[in-house]
Amino acid sequence: MSSPEVRPYGTWDSPISADLFEVGGAELDGVIVNESNGKLYLIGAPSDQNGRSAVVEFSDAGSRDVLPKEYSAATRVHEYGGTPCAVNPVTGHIVFADFESNAVFDLDPDTSTVKPIVEKDERNYFADFDIHPKSPKWVIAIKEDHHSEVIDEIINTLIAIDSSTSKVTTIAQGADFYTYPRFSPDGTTICWTQWNHPDMPWYETELWLADWDEGTVKNARKIVGDKQESITQPRWGLDGSLFYASNRSGFWQLYQRHGEEETKYIHIKGLEEAEFAHPDWCLGASWYQQLTPTTLVAFYSKEGSHTGIIIDLPTCTFTDPHWPITEILAFESVKRISSTTVAIIGSTPTSPLTLYTANISNPSSSPLTLLRSSLNLPIPSTHIPPTHFYKFPRTHPPTASGSAYCLFKPPTNTSFTPPPSSPPPPLILALHGGPTHAELTGFSLRDAYWTSRGYAVAQVNYAGSSGYGRTYIRQLDTQMGVSDIGDAASAIDFLSSRGLVDRSRVGVTGHSAGGYCTLQALTNYPSLYRAGVAESSISELDVLFKEIHKFESRYLHRLCFAPGASAEERARVTRERSALYKADRVKAPLLMTHGREDKIVPRNQPEMMAEGIRKGGGVVKVLVYPDEGHVLRDGKHVRDSVVETERWWREYLL
Repeated sequence: MSSPEVRPYGTWDSPISADLFEVGGAELDGVIVNESNGKLYLIGAPSDQNGRSAVVEFSDAGSRDVLPKEYSAATRVHEYGGTPCAVNPVTGHIVFADFESNAVFDLDPDTSTVKPIVEKDERNYFADFDIHPKSPKWVIAIKEDHHSEVIDEIINTLIAIDSSTSKVTTIAQGADFYTYPRFSPDGTTICWTQWNHPDMPWYETELWLADWDEGTVKNARKIVGDKQESITQPRWGLDGSLFYASNRSGFWQLYQRHGEEETKYIHIKGLEEAEFAHPDWCLGASWYQQLTPTTLVAFYSKEGSHTGIIIDLPTCTFTDPHWPITEILAFESVKRISSTTVAIIGSTPTSPLTLYTANISNPSSSPLTLLRSSLNLPIPSTHIPPTHFYKFPRTHPPTASGSAYCLFKPPTNTSFTPPPSSPPPPLILALHGGPTHAELTGFSLRDAYWTSRGYAVAQVNYAGSSGYGRTYIRQLDTQMGVSDIGDAASAIDFLSSRGLVDRSRVGVTGHSAGGYCTLQALTNYPSLYRAGVAESSISELDVLFKEIHKFESRYLHRLCFAPGASAEERARVTRERSALYKADRVKAPLLMTHGREDKIVPRNQPEMMAEGIRKGGGVVKVLVYPDEGHVLRDGKHVRDSVVETERWWREYLL
């Protein structure tokens, strides 16, 4: 074995080519199961179909796309979608929403025959389907009515669809949002969650029950949900009990409700501060499943990683199956196949998002079986960085007390080594979107791209990130654009004090809310950063307040304004937290990328910011990609953005 070549950090050659981003990988968006025959259906976009969402069946005979090519199984509800399909437990057919027409269809997977059950209306969106366990004509779902252009007049309801007549009946209305409509195993009851503005589902939701009566409901009643409590992922048990996750303790923990009164806290000692759920940005999250009357398979989040366990319900103890998965899909990721088998979509530190099955007949040894990977990865493990979880002290305003969190990945490439007495590596500091989101330890192609070239990468889970409890999420309330970038600066203090990075060579980057933080960081800490790259970034909050979609239309108010703030105070805060009005402060060269058709962040945002930077004498470049939205989808454009970013770091960060 030859000795590694001596080269400065950031100049190393890597087998991880930008071409991998153009080839792209399949999108794995969820899995549904026909438990009667064990067939799995993977929902997602194959890499060669321009974003079309297929339905791929897995059985003993192999795999095949059962959805005709003219359809795409996806939905626009809440703008982020999720749960576009459900298996009919009686017929084995699949009910799905089509992304192009917004109509609802019945699919026979054996013949690929498609029949409409709700006719096309481009102003009505449907999602989150469930089908009656005994009377297969009945489908319940969420409906989002966009016949009005006024955000406050968009109407969300729960509906029942009679698939034999295509009749749609409203069964619950009045709340601003509904999710998780589900039939009980005997079909006599339905559950759902609901909430109202100004809350988001991770702030406050309610769990409701109603008696089912052939297309209508009776005796609707709230059973769980107090002030400041988020209820999510309700799921009926095999015996008709109702499981759900609640953060009433401060962390999303699991509960089981028997009948109308008795509720059991599934108290797993040692995991009281773990989270068995996450913010419902997308519909249909599924982090746990009951396999037998006494057995639950579940994943929890703690210290930046997801971990799967097998819970014994009578004793509230668990077995660790030692699955290498450290990050599961945000929605429809864990599904029951049988009393001994479960389907899981997740990634490991060294492998991308993958559909697996696991047999838990022997709980302490239940190896994973790979069915489909999102990306064929021709990358040696010697070029994939280890991930270190750090809890670090806050050293910057608005509070110089308490702690925040980050995931640190050092330069990793066995073919190269830095010169003797070299300073520590340059740092790419990444700020996630959301902002109520979090970075986790599953494989990241983009991070490996940078670390294999000799950059260090730090993913900051700043105040407001999920996975660290309700209090931590709420620490961003009124502090968006302040606490988040303060935590980023504190992360640099921490990593540089340990000699892990060169604080004179730090680049900052982020997408969406992370792009907003990038601009805020460059204007509020202009001497701290050497360069920046902002993707789909917000520079003027007032525009976002006026143009954002219904789901998030009150979200930013809580993140920016104190309760009862006057109009004058709101105007002041909005201007102070908008990088556009401080653009002349930016000293670090800034690259901005944007999709021309972005419906969440208007395309004029980067252009206005760039004009302000140029007036202040700064260096800035804007790349606008045609036919792209908030997230770049075209492989050529993704590759180009990576190549341009690498040029930017090489020119201004090294």
